[in-house]
Amino acid sequence: MPLGALALVLISAVLHASWNLIAKHNRGSSLFFFQALVVATVIFLGPFIVLLIQNPFPPEGWIWIILTGIIHTFYFGTLAAAYRRADLSVAYPIARGLGPALVLVVAVGILREPVSALGATGVLAVVLGIYTINLQRNQPGSWLAPIQALTRPEGRYAAATGVSIAAYTLIDNQGVSVIHPLVYIYFMYALSGLGVLVIFAVRPPDWSSLRQPRPWAQAATLAVLSITAYSLVLTALTMAPTPYVSAARELSIVIGAILGVLFLGEPLRRERIGGAVLVAAGVGMIAVA
Repeated sequence: MPLGALALVLISAVLHASWNLIAKHNRGSSLFFFQALVVATVIFLGPFIVLLIQNPFPPEGWIWIILTGIIHTFYFGTLAAAYRRADLSVAYPIARGLGPALVLVVAVGILREPVSALGATGVLAVVLGIYTINLQRNQPGSWLAPIQALTRPEGRYAAATGVSIAAYTLIDNQGVSVIHPLVYIYFMYALSGLGVLVIFAVRPPDWSSLRQPRPWAQAATLAVLSITAYSLVLTALTMAPTPYVSAARELSIVIGAILGVLFLGEPLRRERIGGAVLVAAGVGMIAVA
């Protein structure tokens, strides 16, 4: 993996973990995510217009923009549904671990992207590390809990989230090949915001929280961090194989676990340490692949 792409992904991982800490503090509310999407489209409107004028794209670019908007709306809906129905320790390993695994299978098996044996091993190590880091305790029942959850609605929603992560990663890889990454991500956020509004029409949220200024300030911080983080990922996708970028960005889970211990008082368990080591080792393999 080129060092430039790896550096972008690592910076993105730090930013991603930081905005997830903010989201976790707000209990992962779908309305809070919607606020962030609205703020992002307002804050970055000026730069977007300038970049759009300077970087026109061919008509086929709209295919990828529309597809990523639909998939991201699906992602937000299934993620919220999974978290409403299941513990984070059950939903998260399925949602985040399934994405890189599917990207590897599709990118290598269907799209024929060049991935070395060492790189593939690194991706699998990251997936196993994601799974391990979210276990509650090192017991057989704990290891099987996320897999057993697949037979229940909450597990299926988490699996659908993992599928959507893989789908938008592969779609975005094609999108940034014809559209400037910053222009592409702005369209993605704007369409996702419209999609979430459609979800709210079916399941209305508690709109009263919009009158409170503090969530808007936090949403603005989340918007800047998230749009910057994913812009770096999209740029890295133009420089390195998709499976490598997809797996390496999951280093944010390790950083997020550290931030959770430091700022949220979450316990530092052996499973977290072991999972963090696996993820770091996997990213290391990807770096030299």
